[in-house]
Amino acid sequence: MGKYAANLRKLNDHVWAIIGDDGATNFGIVRGEDASALLIDSDIRRMDEIDEALKRTECSKVRYLLNTHENFDHSSANDYFEKNGAIVVGSDGCWDALKSDGEAKFTEMAGRSPELKTRFPGLKMGTLQVTFSQSLTLHLPGVDVRALYSAHNGKSHSRGDSIAVLEREGILFAGDLLYTDFHPVTVYGDIPNWIKSIDYLLSENYAYVVPGHGPVSQGPEGHQRACEKFRAYLEDFHNRLTEIKAGRKTPGEIESYMKSGAYASMGKTWMVKRNIEFFLGEGK
Repeated sequence: MGKYAANLRKLNDHVWAIIGDDGATNFGIVRGEDASALLIDSDIRRMDEIDEALKRTECSKVRYLLNTHENFDHSSANDYFEKNGAIVVGSDGCWDALKSDGEAKFTEMAGRSPELKTRFPGLKMGTLQVTFSQSLTLHLPGVDVRALYSAHNGKSHSRGDSIAVLEREGILFAGDLLYTDFHPVTVYGDIPNWIKSIDYLLSENYAYVVPGHGPVSQGPEGHQRACEKFRAYLEDFHNRLTEIKAGRKTPGEIESYMKSGAYASMGKTWMVKRNIEFFLGEGK
């Protein structure tokens, strides 16, 4: 945790993306006509960035906080924002995941940043105040945001996967269903289901698509290109994992493959080994 200037990407007069440095989590800010805000995802370790971004976008308060899914880097500030008057929203799948094993994961992750206890006394894992099974529309004065549950068969990247869509503006916040230019975290999900979720994202066109990690895609062609590229990555990686399981390739060979060629420029290369080891350890 540290004090960093927020990297704000303005998408239109009332929508912004906070772009994480070096593939860190992206967040979203939607400002209503009354200066209230919908915040899409948050990480307690990055409250300096989030607070600065809310000030720069002239938001007076956070009315809603939407979790696109349950992972710490998307939901760890739930308690903080609830205490400050926000309504925390997420899918039923996100709720179930937080209730079943979120406490243990929160404790583990928060323990890696001991300064959090000093800065946020009494900090604990926050859950959700409002949940939805399939979809929910959140209304701010002058702008509507539709949240859609998007975990195919109950688990894609994670159990709670949701997207946030501003239909009138043509803007999609895809959460971790989409990564651009960085290797994804696959240890919480089901890759074949995840590919099905990407197929759904490909069925629409957007002016802007904000991934969970990585650069924003602009224009229908940019949206299609980003989703197709990531879908191809997931399909290729899953096929390579199958080769390991069948004994045709070693984990080291697949790790080298996923760090070279078409993937040589992707960031967070350390994720590849972690993903392979988890796949083999879980017997998937």
